[in-house]
Amino acid sequence: MSVRAVATWLPETRESLADALADGRLTEADAERSGYTRVPVAGPDLPGPVLAVNAARRALAASGVAPDQVGLLLHAWTTYQGHDLWSPPHYVADQVGAGAALPIGVRQLSNGGAAATELAVAWLRANPGSAAVVTTGDRFCLPGFDRWRSDRGLVHADAGTAMVLTATQRAGDALVLRGLASASAPELEGMHRGDDPFSTARHEQGAPIDLARTKKAFFAEHSREAFTGTATATAKRVVVTAAERAGVALDDPTLRYLLLPRIGRLTFELYRPVFAEVTTAEVLDLGDGTGHLGAGDLLANLADLTALLTPGEKAVVFNGGGGYTWTAALVERP
Repeated sequence: MSVRAVATWLPETRESLADALADGRLTEADAERSGYTRVPVAGPDLPGPVLAVNAARRALAASGVAPDQVGLLLHAWTTYQGHDLWSPPHYVADQVGAGAALPIGVRQLSNGGAAATELAVAWLRANPGSAAVVTTGDRFCLPGFDRWRSDRGLVHADAGTAMVLTATQRAGDALVLRGLASASAPELEGMHRGDDPFSTARHEQGAPIDLARTKKAFFAEHSREAFTGTATATAKRVVVTAAERAGVALDDPTLRYLLLPRIGRLTFELYRPVFAEVTTAEVLDLGDGTGHLGAGDLLANLADLTALLTPGEKAVVFNGGGGYTWTAALVERP
């Protein structure tokens, strides 16, 4: 599969963890767990779907694919999109001029962009003459979500990302998607549910969202060691499978990097030794200037790879999200 173009769109405003720590929005322990320095922050005029539109316009302009040639548009998101009973993917398709596309929403939390990529690839195999666009867009804001405290140690940031995919390659394409693999552990869905009863409306359990509460309830009944074991074993498996599907050895010297999701120092420290067991690629976390981009980490990492890789070099992008699902994509710079 060809990645014709991939783009990240960030708002201009930045907030630093140092400032959030100084004014009490962030605890010292959570700042240490994150390890990042600053994050992009969108105002109310830039909700998640608008961020996605901005990224999609950028990616389409670079791709050489006209909006009316797009047959599928998959939009993924993590947090509230601005309206209660409404279809964000249809808005994105309309705003970018993809009126012939089938717009579909993907709700897979932080692995949303990766899950949408899986679906886009499968669709293109059945429709090889068309193009697919994957978008993500999230704005994390009060009263519903506290970017500094809702998920302790994981600092959320605002961004749109987009990728244009086709089944055929051409000169000038950003990347070639050589291998893709996903796996899940649905028995872990309770980490984001806890022992809360099912609600009848948004935020009946209180606002802003407090994931520390649901995780505490989950781990009162389940072992943290078992979760870590499942996460690391599955992460290793999807990376190995993606490489096998790509026909690339994980010790190939042209495999330069393995990129992690942008979720902080603790995750980096957890996964780096795990991946060191199976690959010689350098393990990187590119989230210092962005924080966690909701559903968009995988696409943002792909966008950054276009500048990091030289022709013929390869990288693995690893991602994961609540539920839980993990994905690995192996790409090459043509």
